[in-house]
Amino acid sequence: MSGSDAPGLRGRTVRAGLFACGIAALAALLAAGRAAPSLQSTSVPPTPPIPEAGFAPGWAKAGPLRTFTGQDLFNQIDGGAELFLEFGFDRLRLQGYVKDQAELTLNAYEMESAASALGVYLMKMGKETPFPGVEARNSCEEIQLTMLKGRYFVQVDNLGEVPAATTEAVALANAFLAGVAKESGVTPLDALPAGGKVPGTERLVRGPYGLQPYFTFGEGDILSQGGRIFGALAGYRTPAGSAFTRLIVPYPDAAAAAAAFSHLKANLDPYMKVTGDRPDRLDFVDFQDKKGSVVLSGAVLDIRFGVTD
Repeated sequence: MSGSDAPGLRGRTVRAGLFACGIAALAALLAAGRAAPSLQSTSVPPTPPIPEAGFAPGWAKAGPLRTFTGQDLFNQIDGGAELFLEFGFDRLRLQGYVKDQAELTLNAYEMESAASALGVYLMKMGKETPFPGVEARNSCEEIQLTMLKGRYFVQVDNLGEVPAATTEAVALANAFLAGVAKESGVTPLDALPAGGKVPGTERLVRGPYGLQPYFTFGEGDILSQGGRIFGALAGYRTPAGSAFTRLIVPYPDAAAAAAAFSHLKANLDPYMKVTGDRPDRLDFVDFQDKKGSVVLSGAVLDIRFGVTD
């Protein structure tokens, strides 16, 4: 049977071509958060105000507003600031509130773009369990509300000797969120193919701190992202039962992707066993004897790891 007579093969070829074209189009937009207009608008939205104590009856502010910028973030969340800085942290505004023995703390993290805020949220949300009353995407529990809106990653801590009512914590969150501008545009997660993707496993990676929880290819910035280039990963399952994690990293151009591929191969963790090395593909087995591959396609690295048969 000739190629023109094989509709299944022709369909797969068309779908593969469409995916490649889509990734190529996304590459220029997703490669650098500061440069991509759909990830960070040319006009900065107005700064949302910190709520006054009137968000709910009986509350008062506990001390002045505290602001942390740049490396100052280590003074507030020592041991966790690296991830925020890698994703593109601008500033944190922190305000406490008290009511008798109850305490609420608003932590408003302003990131450089909506994609940056999304990256932090996905890392911090745990198993996403939204409270229906919160007026933004959220994953909440009684002691902490975690939220995402526009370029803001927001947490409300409920850690007083006597817990505040959930309705009051939600009221504080909504009072701040009401002033946050929505931001639309391409998300780096759009680079992930839909077929076989496990819902809820989507994450963003912008450097070694974001990558470490999932896989270790080698030391340092092994994918040459420089805290600028977004990668998107998720878990996948095939109809045959195979499972793996797929990471798509679009670079500004083919030369940058090729340089990143060369850097990865030259600095691959010595515990990796290389089973195939071609100009546009690297196959390996990790220390758990699970297979993986890195494919260079134009301006994109298409990576699979933790493959189970």
